[in-house]
Amino acid sequence: MKGADSDAIDLPTLGDATEERLRQLIISGDLEFGEQVTGRRLCARFGLSSTPVRQALWRLSVGDRLVVIERRNTATIFAPTIKDINDISAVRITLEQAAIRAATRENRLPLVTDLKRNIAASMSLVDTLDLSSYRALDHEFHNMILRHADNAYLTDCYSAISSKVLAMRNRLSFSREYVGKSIDEHLAITNALQDGKVDDACEIIARHVNAGFTERTRRLLADIAS
Repeated sequence: MKGADSDAIDLPTLGDATEERLRQLIISGDLEFGEQVTGRRLCARFGLSSTPVRQALWRLSVGDRLVVIERRNTATIFAPTIKDINDISAVRITLEQAAIRAATRENRLPLVTDLKRNIAASMSLVDTLDLSSYRALDHEFHNMILRHADNAYLTDCYSAISSKVLAMRNRLSFSREYVGKSIDEHLAITNALQDGKVDDACEIIARHVNAGFTERTRRLLADIAS
């Protein structure tokens, strides 16, 4: 029996591991928007019994909402509409602006230091156009702001949309000009925070998030999902 001061580590269950594996299949595009999947098919793919697969599907339907349970043992991968994308972007802006304000109250300088390090790593990708690395560093830039806000409730709310944002962005291709502009905007946000111009940083991040899904890309994603 574990005591109150136990140092025991809670290991992930098979259900946890299956949930994460399925999440990554959706984010990467291996499972497409609107694709119907059955528990039997996933069991065969993962080499598992039905229980962890059923748990994973249920968790992803109520947490990240990456799947919609249609009937027993059958689910459909989420298919974003233009309204979904607009709503997710609006929520993301609200959360990231709140995180900026929270982070700058206590952790402004450590945040700026981490963001600068991220930007330095990103700049080398403009010439190589390594989109996989760019997407990872872009995601980490925004997550750094949430971490430095040090507010578990903000983080939980952000996590609820984060997987959908990643899934949508992984289905888009970005030009060298877009990547360079995105990094320039990261630098502008960081410089504003360094100078203590919090309102400016919040305005820039709103434009930056909206620029990530132009009208054209919103229509494209909705078409992919239809």
